Amino acid sequence: MFVRNFSMAVAVCVGLALFNHCGNLIAQSSEPACAADIDFEKQIVPLLKARCGSCHARSSKKGGFSINSPESLRAGGDSGPAVVSGNSGKSLLIELVSGKDPDRIMPAKGKLLTAEEVELLGAWIDGGLKWADGFRFDRVKAIRIELKQPKLPPGAIDANPIDRLLQPYFLQRGGTAETVVSDRVFARRVSLDIVGLLPSPSRVAEFEADDRTDKRERLVDELLENRRAYADHWMTFWNDVLRNAYRGTGFIDSGRTQITGWLYKSLFDNKPYNQFVRELIDPVPGSEGFLKGIKWRGVVNASQRREMQAAQNVTQIFMAANLKCASCHDSFVNDWSLTDAYGLASVFADSALEMHRCNKPVGDIVAPRFIYPQLGQIDAKAALPQRLKQLAGILTSPRNGRLSRTIVNRIWAIYFGRGLVEPVDDLDQACWNDELLDWLAADLQEHGYDLKHTIRRICTSHAYQMPSVGLRKSDAETFVFRGPLVRRMSAEQFVDALSLVTGQWQKVTPGMKAADGRSQGGQLLEILTASQPVETPLKSKSKWIWSHQDAANSDPDGTIYLRKSFTLDKKPTNAVVIVACDNEFELIVNGQTGKRQKVVGKNHTQPVIRNVMSQLRSGSNVLAVAATNWPDPKNGKGVEVKGLNPGGFYFYMSVVADDQFLTEIVSDSSWRWSDERVDGWNQLKFNAAAQWKPAIELGGANTAPWRMGRKLSALLAVHSADDAGALPNLRSVLADNDPLLRGLGRPNREQVVTRRDSQATLLQALELTNGETLNQILQEGAKSWLKRSRDSDGELVEQLYLTAFGRKPTTNETAAAAELLESGVTQDAVADLLWILVMLPEFQLIY
Repeated sequence: MFVRNFSMAVAVCVGLALFNHCGNLIAQSSEPACAADIDFEKQIVPLLKARCGSCHARSSKKGGFSINSPESLRAGGDSGPAVVSGNSGKSLLIELVSGKDPDRIMPAKGKLLTAEEVELLGAWIDGGLKWADGFRFDRVKAIRIELKQPKLPPGAIDANPIDRLLQPYFLQRGGTAETVVSDRVFARRVSLDIVGLLPSPSRVAEFEADDRTDKRERLVDELLENRRAYADHWMTFWNDVLRNAYRGTGFIDSGRTQITGWLYKSLFDNKPYNQFVRELIDPVPGSEGFLKGIKWRGVVNASQRREMQAAQNVTQIFMAANLKCASCHDSFVNDWSLTDAYGLASVFADSALEMHRCNKPVGDIVAPRFIYPQLGQIDAKAALPQRLKQLAGILTSPRNGRLSRTIVNRIWAIYFGRGLVEPVDDLDQACWNDELLDWLAADLQEHGYDLKHTIRRICTSHAYQMPSVGLRKSDAETFVFRGPLVRRMSAEQFVDALSLVTGQWQKVTPGMKAADGRSQGGQLLEILTASQPVETPLKSKSKWIWSHQDAANSDPDGTIYLRKSFTLDKKPTNAVVIVACDNEFELIVNGQTGKRQKVVGKNHTQPVIRNVMSQLRSGSNVLAVAATNWPDPKNGKGVEVKGLNPGGFYFYMSVVADDQFLTEIVSDSSWRWSDERVDGWNQLKFNAAAQWKPAIELGGANTAPWRMGRKLSALLAVHSADDAGALPNLRSVLADNDPLLRGLGRPNREQVVTRRDSQATLLQALELTNGETLNQILQEGAKSWLKRSRDSDGELVEQLYLTAFGRKPTTNETAAAAELLESGVTQDAVADLLWILVMLPEFQLIY
C-alpha cells in the first residue's frame, strides 16, 4: 500500500510541475523582448547551442532539421519549415519549444526552455532572424592565435613587469602586492616550487641572516642553477603530462616505450620549450614513446587507437584544446567536430584514416590536417616522417601564440594554485588578466622559449611573494586574485620532504627489474648518464688502475689482486661504492666473504653501486679485490679477444657518519697489487706492504678505451661527497609507484594529467595513518636519528623541528614532545614524533 501511494504522489507532483512549467511558457510577458536589443552571438548562439545543438547542429540532423546556418534553419526538416522570418506566431520552432502541444515538446531531452528564453527566440524571429556574417554552428569559431604585445603600465623601471601589469588590476579592486611573506616562508615556498625540496636548516638560517636587498633574487637564481634538483622536480609534472610511466599498462607486450632518459636530459639542460615540443612531435632518439602512446590489450574503441591518442594528447598538452569528445562524435562541450579529430589523427597514421562515429565506420576518409588551418597546412601526400616534421614546424612557429600561452598559464597555475585561465586545459575560457597572459607568453618567446626565465619572472615578483590565501569552491566563479593559493605538496614533494626529515632516501636495488627487463640500477644509470655533459669534470680523484703502464692497450690474461687499507674515525652510517672493472671483479670488505657481503661485477660497461656501510667499522679497514681480465688461462673463462685486450679497475667510495662527510676512498697508486693469490690476502691483518707493489694509474674516468666519464659522472652526481654530505639521495620521482605515492595521488599515467586533485582522499588518510610504507620510513628514520650524537633530548626535538619546518619548536611544542618522550627516547617514540610532525598542515602545505 505504501509503495502504491508513494508512486501516486510522485506522479501527481510530476504532473503539477509539468503543468506549471507549460503554463509559465504559454503566459505572455508584460514586457516583451525588443528585437533591436538582441545580441545574436551572446544571447541566441548560446541558447540554440545549449538546447538544440546536440540533435540539430554540426553533423547531427535529427528529423532532417539543422540549425547550422540561417538557410538550414528556415528550411526546417521532415515536419516542414521551422521558422517564418518576421512572424514567431507562425513558426513551428516556437510552437515546439513553448509546450503548446504536450506530445511535441522540444528539446526532447534535457532542460526545457524558460518563458524568458522562448520570448527571446520569438523576438529574434520577429526581428528578421538577424545572423552574424559568416557564422555557422558547424564551423570552429575563429580563435586568436597570434600574440598581442601589451605595453607595460607606468612604473619603476626596475619593478618586476608582472607587478606593473597587476597594478591596474589591484587599483580597480582595492588590493596590493606590497605585503610579502617572511624570509623563512619565502625560502620554503620557492625551494619547494623550483626544486621540490625543503631547504636545509642551515640554508634557511643563512638566508634569514643575509642583509642584501637582492637576496631573494639570488636565492631564486641559486635554485634554478641546481640542474639536477630542478630536473628531478619537474620530471614529476612532465611524467604526468606526457604519460611517461616506468612500468604498467602497455609494457607487458612491448606496446609502450619510456621517454625517461630523453626527458631527464631535456630538463637537466633546460632545453628551449619550442625545441622540447618539436622533438616530441618529430621524434628524435629517446622521445619516440610519446607519440606511440599506449597499445591497449583487447578490443579498443576506435576513439582510442594510437593515432587518435596522439591527436588528443598533442592538442590537450600543447594547445589547451579538448578533442576527446570529438574523437567519437561531434563534441557537445566545444566546437570541435569528428572531422577535426580524424584530420589530426591522420597526420600520425601511415595513411589517411576512415572516420568512425560512435565506433561505427561511416565510410569517409579524412585527409591529414591541423585543427587550426590558419597556422599552416599538412601535405596529405607526404610520407609520415615529413608530415610529423610539418606538424612540428606549425606547432612551434612563432605565429602560434597559443603554444606559449598554454605553457605560461600552466606554470602560473603551478606557482599560484590557479591559472590565469581556468581550467588550464581549455584556453578558450575567460582570462582574468589577458594583458598579463599575453605579456608572459610574448616574453617567453622573446627569451628563446626559456622556461627558467619565466619561472624567474614569476618567483621574483611581489605577486608571488604575497601571503597565501584560501579559496572556497563557491568563490571560484567570481575569482579575484589576492595572492597565491594555499597548496598541498605533491606526492613526490611529500615523500622527498619525508626523506629529508628521516634521512631515508630511495635506494637503488640492482635486483629490482624494470619494465624492459633491465635492472633498476642499470636503468637509473642510463637516465642519469643522459643528463651529464661529456665535458663535465668528475668531483672524484679516482683513476683507472692496473698492474702495468700499458694495461689500457693490452694486458696478459688472468687475475690480479688489489688491496687498499684505510682508517675511519667513526662507524659509518652510509658508505656507497661505485666499482667498474674490465672485465670482472669480486670486492671483499674487511675479509667478509659471505654471499651477500661480496660485491661482484661482470660487465665493465655497467658500474656496480652498493652500500657497504654494515661491513665497515671505526678504526682499521681493508678493501680486497680480485680483478680478472678475460680470457682467464687458469679456468678458461671468457672469450678469445682479437687485437687489444685492455685491463683496468675503477673504484670510488664516499663515507658518511651521522649525515656528516667523513672521507672518500678512490682508486689510485695508493692501492697495492699482486698476481699471486696467497692465504689471507683479503683479511684485515694481512701485510701487503713488503710483498705487493703500488698500483699503476692509467688515467681518469675518460681514459681510452673505456671513456666512461659521462656514466661515472652521473653516478657521482648522486653519490659523491659535497658540503651537505654524501647521502645517496635518489628522489622519489625516479622510483616506481608504491602504496604511499599512489595514496598521495601519483597517477598511473594512462591518461594525460595536467593537474592533480589537491583534495585529501580516504585512501590518502588510510595510507598516512596505517600504511606500512610510511611506517617503515618512520621507523628507519627514528633509528637514524637515535644514532646521531646529541647533548640532550631537547636538542633532538629542536633538530627535528628545524629540519621539518626551518624553525625551532615553540614552548608548547617542546612541552608536548617532552611528554611524548617521557617514558624513554625509544625508536617507537621518535617514530611517533616524526609521524606527528609530518602530519601537521605546516609540513604538508605550501603556504
